[in-house]
Amino acid sequence: MASQVKYTRVYKWLLVGALAAVVAGCATTGGSGGGYGLPPIPEGKGRLMLETGGINEVNYYVLDETGEEVHAESPRMAASSPIGYETGYRSLPQFVDLDPGSYTVVVNTDIEDSVEKEVNVLMGQEMYAPIPIGRFQVIFSDSQGRSQVPFLIFDYNLRTMLGRGMTSTEVRYFIVPVGEYKVRIENSPTGLDEIRPVQVSMGQTQNILIGPPPSPAQPGESGGEGDSQP
Repeated sequence: MASQVKYTRVYKWLLVGALAAVVAGCATTGGSGGGYGLPPIPEGKGRLMLETGGINEVNYYVLDETGEEVHAESPRMAASSPIGYETGYRSLPQFVDLDPGSYTVVVNTDIEDSVEKEVNVLMGQEMYAPIPIGRFQVIFSDSQGRSQVPFLIFDYNLRTMLGRGMTSTEVRYFIVPVGEYKVRIENSPTGLDEIRPVQVSMGQTQNILIGPPPSPAQPGESGGEGDSQP
């Protein structure tokens, strides 16, 4: 009987130890660079990770202390392109391995204003650069359904035009710095002249519906204006 109790205790300790090892492994995110399915950080380098509130595909470049560009990525099409739409989501965040040092990350948005962030990269570490950007989608529809029309992006007081966009028959988001804006559709095929406010927050998606609601609903359009999506 005593040997059976001893065996049970040993088994419980082994089980607890195994669970602790699994939890510890899942909690590890820095150092080795093995978290999120990313490759290990190369020897002598540090890793710069972009934290963009769930937007895992942005156009950006990195400058060193001298102002020289050391890395750049441009996976997104221009906001005014008539063929631009969301083809899917990257499963991993954007990152770049760099020599230790101070850098400036510049993230381009779909308006004239870019977002800059200073970051210090440490050897063997994952360093996160929080980028205060958000996204919205303008959906225009008429009696024929969804259609493509151009629109303008203004500051909230309508004093300055900040950029141009094009609606899409597909799912399409526009990336801007966090803040308040207004979008305007004018000279549309239906003669509509419409101005709508847009509140852009990090980590949320704003859907702006103009005209009758699209049918059937497209992915990312389950609700109306102000919907938040991860």
